[in-house]
Amino acid sequence: MKKTAIALALAALPPMSANADLLFTLGTKASVWNAEPAGQIDNNVSVEGDGLDIESENGMQLTVFFEHPVPFVPNVKLKQTNLDLSGTGDVNISFLDVDFNEEVDSTLDLTHTDLTLYWGLPIPLPFVDFDFGLTARQFDGVAEVTGKTSNVTESEDLNFTLPMGYGAINVTTPFGLYASADINYISASGNKLSDISYLLGYELPIPVVDLGIEAGYRTMALETDDDLDIETDVDVSGAFFGAALSVGF
Repeated sequence: MKKTAIALALAALPPMSANADLLFTLGTKASVWNAEPAGQIDNNVSVEGDGLDIESENGMQLTVFFEHPVPFVPNVKLKQTNLDLSGTGDVNISFLDVDFNEEVDSTLDLTHTDLTLYWGLPIPLPFVDFDFGLTARQFDGVAEVTGKTSNVTESEDLNFTLPMGYGAINVTTPFGLYASADINYISASGNKLSDISYLLGYELPIPVVDLGIEAGYRTMALETDDDLDIETDVDVSGAFFGAALSVGF
């Protein structure tokens, strides 16, 4: 009888609140990010239309997370972002100390993986959650330029890890609508990374699991010096659309 009463009480809670506060939760998110680059790489080489003309691309974002009520032990989130941008431009530039005065094909691959450990702040506000923690971001990409006439290719691997501070706010409602915003940020030793996402979502009225559809906007600003593979001052931003699924146990 006691177990039945507890189960009924949990079932009566508003959408989105039971799993977040009372249960172990395993979830995943998948979305498509229409990312458009702006800025410069290596010796002020523009990635925009007046330079390499790297175009917007659809990149895949995939997140898996685990949350729990155990005090002091962090929640865990793993996020993979595939971000392979390319373009063709007519340039007169020096890239990695090689001169290109011709039409070139170029690639700017900013694919990265985030491991985030975070905790919830015990703030007694209904339907509002605050998280804070640390993120380690591993870039696994490349910056590459190939001359279409000369057939010369110059490239630099973008393989480095940046630690960042992490913060998030999540707002839910009893009507299935929810919103969130999160930020990862670091500025140190000539390197700077700011990554901010905002989203709105709606949880579908499906029993047993939490299934939501989401839309949002993400902007990532990266500045690095030549001690970290290559100089960059690049902003990548755009809208994303996807879905979220989580189960409590």
